[in-house]
Amino acid sequence: MENLQEIKIGKGLNTILFGISRPTLKNQLGQPTEIDSYNAGDDDEYLTEAWHYDEYEISASFDEEDDWRLTTLSTSSPIATLNGKKVMGLSMTEIQELVAPLDLGEGEIEDMEEDQTLLSYIDSSLNFWFEDGKLSEVQWGVLWKDEDTPKWPVPVL
Repeated sequence: MENLQEIKIGKGLNTILFGISRPTLKNQLGQPTEIDSYNAGDDDEYLTEAWHYDEYEISASFDEEDDWRLTTLSTSSPIATLNGKKVMGLSMTEIQELVAPLDLGEGEIEDMEEDQTLLSYIDSSLNFWFEDGKLSEVQWGVLWKDEDTPKWPVPVL
């Protein structure tokens, strides 16, 4: 993987694009360190498979209801960038200033466990996780045309 991990909102990470298949990701990054499978969803349960790549500090999730295509990425890597700036360790104020010109929609702040806070931009499928006031992880996903229809950045084959 490159020397930087550029987070592309609604699109993916570097050349890893939302909508790719599990074999395509395996061709790009190799065998994952660990694979977790779990039930997700609200009323109708469906399976999600999360592939963790410890070496790159990223995780990739594939949803059964979306034909096992890549729908979500997360990173905690110190080389992760957004809008050309490294983001890990930044404060919430610094992140809010960085994303302000990106027109992400309304940001919502939620206090989670003891020292953990979540800043979500639901319209942009983007979550920032803070521990002790510093950014520790970014999660982002494909954008949606409506509740059931993803806007894949790659052609549907």
